[in-house]
Amino acid sequence: MNDGERYSEVVRRLFETLPFGGPLPDGAGLPVTGEAMALDRGAWVRFEARVLRGRFVACSFRAWGCPHVLAAAAQTAERLSGSSVDGAGTCDARELIATLGAPVEKLGRFLVVEDAHSGLLTAARAVQFG
Repeated sequence: MNDGERYSEVVRRLFETLPFGGPLPDGAGLPVTGEAMALDRGAWVRFEARVLRGRFVACSFRAWGCPHVLAAAAQTAERLSGSSVDGAGTCDARELIATLGAPVEKLGRFLVVEDAHSGLLTAARAVQFG
């Protein structure tokens, strides 16, 4: 991490462990993805999940960006894992900033996480009801 920037304890923990980071493990369910990028803002996020009987039975992410982006992606994947597609809720960039104690200047990067989450939900609903 950049020593010149302060990170909350939550960001430090998530960045150091990156829960749900990496490729989606093999398993039951239909695979879906949601991806967004804004390289000019310094962020790329791809969520991958498996949907079975209306639930996210597995979820993972891959991301490029600052520790805040990776922590936001990890936290979002963690929240999605095990949830129902209909009950997954939204991912709000401003809420992520508040939860992670990130500076508001990172809003553009957090919007990439929000967009990738939205794409994943759209794909999951399509396979669920398609």
